[in-house]
Amino acid sequence: MPTERFYRLPESKRQAIREAALKELARVPFDKVSINQIIRNADISRGSFYTYFIDKQDMVEFLLKDTFEEMQKLCKEELDSNGGDYFAMVEKMFEYFVGELQKNQNMVSIARNIFSNKDNNELVGMARWPSPHCAAMPGSPARWMIDNLDIDRFRLMDVEDFSSLVVLAMSSLAVALKQYYEHPKQLEEIRRLFLKSLDILKYGSYKKNKDAGKEHFTAVEKDEKVRGDGNE
Repeated sequence: MPTERFYRLPESKRQAIREAALKELARVPFDKVSINQIIRNADISRGSFYTYFIDKQDMVEFLLKDTFEEMQKLCKEELDSNGGDYFAMVEKMFEYFVGELQKNQNMVSIARNIFSNKDNNELVGMARWPSPHCAAMPGSPARWMIDNLDIDRFRLMDVEDFSSLVVLAMSSLAVALKQYYEHPKQLEEIRRLFLKSLDILKYGSYKKNKDAGKEHFTAVEKDEKVRGDGNE
């Protein structure tokens, strides 16, 4: 992470270095990122760069942490204002990223170039995807969401259940944002389909029927019950 010297810089200078790094990351994959190009963009010396960061991966770790903290703030503010409504928060994230894409079309290229490197994937746990426990890993964005929600609002048994929901919701979000990036003029239709996918996650896809009031099991519960009966 950046040194104390970096944090003592004026905010305008820190922002200039951040923008210079993002500009270079939008240009080439991480392994081809040029520190010389970054220092030219930021108007700093090579020596200064190395008093702020150990290397370019240290710089990327700062950028990811900075972005994660910004998203944490956005999510917390939304959860505080909506009474802990997870799906309203996911909708807010969609609108936030659409706005960011409208301001900066390079955002997708930046993410692609950063995560072209395995070590950068490790920083956010992406290298373990799709591990069954990836969404519940300590320190991950999904784990943070889980820890800041009231699980009792959901028809779920534990954190692992909620992890599955997070994977589905974030996958829907990622698909919608990819569609918007590729087809920006179809925003309204993309938004409609995205909200429909969240609606299905909230309420399920089966119709209510005469057995709706009877005890029922999820696929996982059924499997566990069958295995349990077999061991008796």
